[in-house]
This record gives sequence, C-alpha cells and structure tokens, in this order.
Amino acid sequence: MPELTPPRGRDALVAVGAMAATYLLLIGQGLILIRLRPPREAAVVALPAAIALSLAAPAWFLVRHMRRRGLELGFTPLGKGGWHLLWRIPALIIAAGLATATVAPLFGLEPSPDTAAESIAGEATSSLPILLTLAGYLLLGPFIEELVFRRVLLGYFDTRMPGWTSVLLTSLLFGAVHVVPQAVIYTFFLGIGLAWLARLHRGITGSFIAHLVNNVVASLGVFAALFAL
Repeated sequence: MPELTPPRGRDALVAVGAMAATYLLLIGQGLILIRLRPPREAAVVALPAAIALSLAAPAWFLVRHMRRRGLELGFTPLGKGGWHLLWRIPALIIAAGLATATVAPLFGLEPSPDTAAESIAGEATSSLPILLTLAGYLLLGPFIEELVFRRVLLGYFDTRMPGWTSVLLTSLLFGAVHVVPQAVIYTFFLGIGLAWLARLHRGITGSFIAHLVNNVVASLGVFAALFAL
C-alpha cells in the first residue's frame, strides 16, 4: 500500500482553521439563537441545522483544500487485517473508559448525576430534531475530526518530531477541543487509540470507524432517554 503524502505546515494551519471555524460557527449560531429567543419549537428545529452547517462547511473547505494540494483524504482500504477492528475497537473504547475512570478522580472530577443525554432529550418536543442532531454528530463530527487530527496534524507532526510525541500532541489537541473536563480526559485517551489504529492501517479508515462506533455508544443514552419520554 503506497504511503500517504505528508502534509505541510500550511496544510496543518488550514486544518486547525477548519476546526476553529467549526467551533466559531457553533458558538456564533448559538449566540444568535439566544439573542433572538425563538419559540421552543423553532429552536429545536434550528439546532440540527446549525450543527450540520457548523460541521459540513469547514469539512467541505478542508476537503477542497486537500484535493487542490494533491493530499489523499486517507480513507485507505483496510485489507485482510480489517477484521481485527472487531476486537480492537471495543478494546480501545474500554481502555479509554478505564483510563478516564482512573485519572479523572485525581483531578477531582466525578460523573454528573444528570447525563447530557437526559438533558437533551428532556428539552425536545419532537424526536426528529434530536435524530437529525445525532446524525450530524455521528457522521460529520468523526469525519472532520479524523481528517484534522489523524490525517493532517498527525501526518504533519510525524515529519517534525518522534512518532510518540506526535501521537501525544495530537491526542492532547483532540482532547482539548472537547472542552468539558471529563470529555477532555476521555478523548485524550481515545485519541491515542485512534492514532494507533491510523498507524496500523496506514490511513484513517480504521480510526474513522472506531470514532463512529464510539459516538454511537455515547449516543445510546440519548436514544434511551428520548424514547423513555
């Protein structure tokens, strides 16, 4: 399997810019919704559209830049070893969870009794906005994050520093963008595992699938809370 073209510094800056644009769009549209104070029914319909735009627009820009630069997206065939994802993905998620459970208390962090899933579902007046929001979260979120962190940044840092330093740095950045302390710790450890998969499979197909599965698992609570209403 041919090696992927290493990104350059400019590509890394564009990737970081795309990730920053995602959060700026999310925050900006959120502030607009708060200022306009739309009716509850309108707000829950506008939320999925805002999330989809915030994820899709920067992803489109980044993909366009990569194609213009001749950079492969990194979705390479898994080959005969692809079946190993059947055990690697659960092992990765479990390991990240155990590591988080061990480290989080050292920082005085404990799980909140009211889960985010219950809060989201409790605010919904219809299941459709929640399902559309989850669709964006499950598909577009892992897509742009794998492009940014495992394809571009990991690939670029690999050309500038030792491999283990590159993995730790991209995992720290991946964790930092998730903001919530518990999520930062969990996604840091998850990022290490995703980088490991990207290295094993010489592309981001395996890490994207693992990221997608992780988000599905994380979203099961939303579905459970939603349909329990």
